[in-house]
Amino acid sequence: MVLVRKFFYKVCIVGDSEVGKTTLLHQYLLGRFISDAERTIGSNFFVKYLKFPEIKNIITLQVWDLAGQDRFQWVRHAFYKGAKGIVYVFDLTRNNTFESIRKWKDEIESKVGILPNVLVGNKVDLMNPQDNKLNEEKFTELKEDLSSYMFFKASAKERVNVDEIFYKLTKEMIKKYDS
Repeated sequence: MVLVRKFFYKVCIVGDSEVGKTTLLHQYLLGRFISDAERTIGSNFFVKYLKFPEIKNIITLQVWDLAGQDRFQWVRHAFYKGAKGIVYVFDLTRNNTFESIRKWKDEIESKVGILPNVLVGNKVDLMNPQDNKLNEEKFTELKEDLSSYMFFKASAKERVNVDEIFYKLTKEMIKKYDS
């Protein structure tokens, strides 16, 4: 009898409302940008199967898109259970979404502790280089506060760093849980 190792990881993608969590997921999972994505009510989940050359088995990512509105905080707590990784997302054009990432960190860590995670500044395509309200030093500081493995500037619209976000997080989850 051959024993098959299962690589199954539940990932939660979190951040304030309208930072582009759903559009990042549509771009990653379906390869298309949805310009008129509706706000997530409660949660949605998606499944992605991955194959890495160095791993014989298929890797299953179950990605939970959690609503960013405060009124759904009570429901989000249940979805953190069993999570193996977190994608923290903020909108590069809205400083308040960057500032609230620490609130997300506190909410998650109070329920499940520190998990492998990445920090994503989305909507890089909308940034005006002359009007950069956030600087690299602040990104690095927040990345360190979150114990994030990496910070990405991304664009769901132009598919900038979308695959890399999930690739890096998956590699870190494998290293932590299955090596």
